[in-house]
Amino acid sequence: ADNPPMLRRAAQSVAGTLGRGVQQAWATAAQDASLPSTSGTQSLWHALEELGSPSATFVRTKYSYAFKRAADTPGLVFWKPTTPGQRHKITIDYKALGVYTGPPVPGLSFRVQGTGGRNHLGRITVRGRGGGEKKVIRTLDFARRGAASQPCVVERIEADPNRTGFVALARYDSGPGKAPTYRYHLAPHGVRVGDVLAGGPKAPITPGSVLALRDIPLGQPIHNIELRPGKGGVMVRAAGTSASIQYKEAAHAVVRLPSTEVRRIPLDCAATIGTVSNQLNKFINRGKAGTNRARGRRPKVRGIAMNPIDHPHGGRTNGGRPSCTPWGVYCKGQRTRLRNKASNALIITRKGGQPIEKFVAAKKWRAKAERERKAKSGGSVTATPKGPPAALLAPSLPVFPLGLSLGSSQKAVAA
Repeated sequence: ADNPPMLRRAAQSVAGTLGRGVQQAWATAAQDASLPSTSGTQSLWHALEELGSPSATFVRTKYSYAFKRAADTPGLVFWKPTTPGQRHKITIDYKALGVYTGPPVPGLSFRVQGTGGRNHLGRITVRGRGGGEKKVIRTLDFARRGAASQPCVVERIEADPNRTGFVALARYDSGPGKAPTYRYHLAPHGVRVGDVLAGGPKAPITPGSVLALRDIPLGQPIHNIELRPGKGGVMVRAAGTSASIQYKEAAHAVVRLPSTEVRRIPLDCAATIGTVSNQLNKFINRGKAGTNRARGRRPKVRGIAMNPIDHPHGGRTNGGRPSCTPWGVYCKGQRTRLRNKASNALIITRKGGQPIEKFVAAKKWRAKAERERKAKSGGSVTATPKGPPAALLAPSLPVFPLGLSLGSSQKAVAA
């Protein structure tokens, strides 16, 4: 806007008089901003466009509307700071997105008992777990083969608290006179209630269709990718993620994953077209620790706040040591993948762009780089000799055949 103070005054006037009606608010804003007053059904959004600020928008809060200078992100709820825990709280506006938040279908869900981070012996194996609401797990069909490969109709889009993406309740018609069956599937972005999801080699290339990798064109966003044919999708299932096929070989498709890893996947493995739903998940801000407690996450004490007997970082004089666990295991930068893992043959490039050959032979690469560095600096890089240097050895003595006696002259030479 050419005149930010004018826009601010107009926005404050609109927000303050919104409760008395849209017509009265618009008339007041137009009068403050020196704009010609309009009548009828002209919206406040058109008024802000005339003010010349496309980034200024009305964002729906929990109880009312508030004017915020922010990006245009419909579908988010920016809570009013009535309490300290709501000052920075941002949640998904499920009602505006048409997402169902009620209980799941009883036949497609089951309850799980919390473990509190303990194993079968009652010992804590995962710290920071315990408490929270009771969990109800929805049973999702990630394979969509057999009867599930038939076309289905999306009944509703649901919010699953146990995953970041939305799930779709699909209805499969069993034929005339038979009751339909229902299944849960991972909902792609853009799928709405009433859409038809298809599968098979003749399925259209639209979001929600399931095809084998050999039938999917290059560069098409895909998710819910199988690693073994018929075992169900295991990769790329988080909210807003997608992968793409770079090129195809005789028996494998080379796929680029969201982590930037490039790997081979058999062409008979299936994948779902599109991107996983709920792309606004990355904007969520829970606002307070109590929300994490409801999710079953307990507080964690920093090692630097402990005593030396309790943690390697404990005490005041604790500098110079990398981050580690209470048992001294390094927790930043430590490699957790085996260098001789069988799936290395299918990986081309690891996350971050490292070739898999360099990862497998990392120790040899470092040793080679160290030898080259010493050679350039003039250091000794020769191998250790098998014996003492030749200069330290005595002159070689003549060798005589066995059984030959030495004469007087020969004894003198030998002496």
